[in-house]
Amino acid sequence: MVRRIPFPSYVRLLHHRCTFSHSLSRCCHCSVAPTPNSDDTEKHTHFLISMRNLCRSGKVKNVNQAFDLFHGMTKMKPLPSVKDFTLLLGVIVRLKHYSTAISLVKHMFSSLGIEADTITLNIVINCLCHLKLIAFGFSLLGTMFKLGLEPTVMTLTTLINGLCVQGNVAQAVRLADHIEKMGYPLDVYSYGVLINGLCKVGDTLAAVGWLRKMEERNWKPNVVVYSTIMDSLCKDGLVSEALNLFLEMSGKGVQPNLVTYTCLIQGLCNFGRWKEAGSLLDEMVKMGMIPDLQTLNVLVDAFCKEGKLILAKSVIGFMILIGEEPDLFTYNSLIHIYCLQNKMNEAMRVFNLMVGRGCLPDIVVFTSLIHGWCKRKNINKAMHLLDEMGKMGFVPDVVTWTTLIGGFCQAGRPLAAKELFFSMHKYGQVPNLQTCAVILDGLCKGNHFSEAVSLVEALEKSNLDLNIVIYSILLDKMCGTGKLDAAWELFSGLPAKGLQINVYTYTIMIKGLCKQGFLDKAEDLLKNMEENGCLPNNCTYNVFVQGLLTKKEIVRSIKYLTIMGDKGFSVDAATTEMIINYLSTNEGDTRIQEFLFSKR
Repeated sequence: MVRRIPFPSYVRLLHHRCTFSHSLSRCCHCSVAPTPNSDDTEKHTHFLISMRNLCRSGKVKNVNQAFDLFHGMTKMKPLPSVKDFTLLLGVIVRLKHYSTAISLVKHMFSSLGIEADTITLNIVINCLCHLKLIAFGFSLLGTMFKLGLEPTVMTLTTLINGLCVQGNVAQAVRLADHIEKMGYPLDVYSYGVLINGLCKVGDTLAAVGWLRKMEERNWKPNVVVYSTIMDSLCKDGLVSEALNLFLEMSGKGVQPNLVTYTCLIQGLCNFGRWKEAGSLLDEMVKMGMIPDLQTLNVLVDAFCKEGKLILAKSVIGFMILIGEEPDLFTYNSLIHIYCLQNKMNEAMRVFNLMVGRGCLPDIVVFTSLIHGWCKRKNINKAMHLLDEMGKMGFVPDVVTWTTLIGGFCQAGRPLAAKELFFSMHKYGQVPNLQTCAVILDGLCKGNHFSEAVSLVEALEKSNLDLNIVIYSILLDKMCGTGKLDAAWELFSGLPAKGLQINVYTYTIMIKGLCKQGFLDKAEDLLKNMEENGCLPNNCTYNVFVQGLLTKKEIVRSIKYLTIMGDKGFSVDAATTEMIINYLSTNEGDTRIQEFLFSKR
């Protein structure tokens, strides 16, 4: 038996202590119906053998069937062993009826007189963790000590896993450290649970650290542990490191599985390393592993994102050849790329094919198609798809509505888009800031400035926290139409609204001032933005230099061109064109020529 360690003191640091009965009282109770009683020993033996076979073979498919077996066991005299009860309880837990399992354990202890043991209480702790009642799980650990029961490594691993599932990975690490310091031996599963939790929160470096700890303690990491870390490394963009770990794993005699290959292939595809991905796929097949639907979908999606449609189609062909039916993810990848490439007839052909094969589309598929038709400015087909969504029982979400509103704006129908915007609430959808930005931009570009202003005022009254992007759209329109006073008033009032003015908004205002010839004020604003901690970017300097060149302010133009060069910025196409035009029309002015020549 593993020696006792002083866990209660650690438990008190994490949670308030409470009794086991109080822990159970927080969970659901079930009524136990009476069943016919039989003293026939032979029948009891046959019943127990049958129950054990059903549980071990996975043939108990629902909780009612489990109830019947439990009720039959409670009527036996003498009662079956605790081992038989825990076997059935394990099935109920696998069916995810956690509260029911806890209630049955309570009935065993309070009504049947069965004494608590470590295995049964482990089941209760596992259920409490699944129900996100981790505090009660720790309380029950304390109760185990009070009862003189020794927790097993499974008890502690269950609590570590519960903390990880709740996102308290830091606490899980502290608990694992405490366990190790007290000489309590973690096993491969314990390390695996902790490593998985660390990878899920993106702390891959710490996960690798625990992998090394495993090895130091002479535990052999299994393929699941290695694959978890490889997947996390790939998601962090550290594909080469993942491949090195793959080679290390293989060198230690641990055979990769389908999950290992899939995560590596996906990582390689994400970075366009097609040749290496192909080599891994070949290696996988040579080892006798047939790629499953998930692996093939990874390839289809990667090829589609790279625009390699022929390769994507060939993978789908192979998929069908080996008996794998393309699923929603497969079709969605194809439809999405066809829509991006403006090949709407092909996209609709794939859509009709998937429906014909009995694969129902989801809201993502419909939104991709609606976006595609909106790009083609074919609003009628986009609206037809919206109707089809409704007929199939789908409720358009805010992304679908935003896509449709943007489509109406692109098609030159911003007022119709505004009607859609205000009708969203009828369908239970609330516009987000992206929706607001899309409709506002459409109204401004469609020269419906008063409508745009009215919309912003309505949004402000609705208590929606408008961001700087919304006001920047309005400012751009004001500056573009010569409403500089109104623009300056709005710009000056932004800090009072609790908004941080960004470089894009400053550049809009500088451009507006330059357009009206207020170069000194524009220059002051350029200097002020640096003082306010917002550094001008390449676009800001180009906009200001263009304003200077328009007014033939050559000395100041050269000054700011020099500043740009010192900061590592370069002139854009519009500034270059203006310099060339100035040189061609002012041949006698050699100042810019001298400046350009000196730079060479």
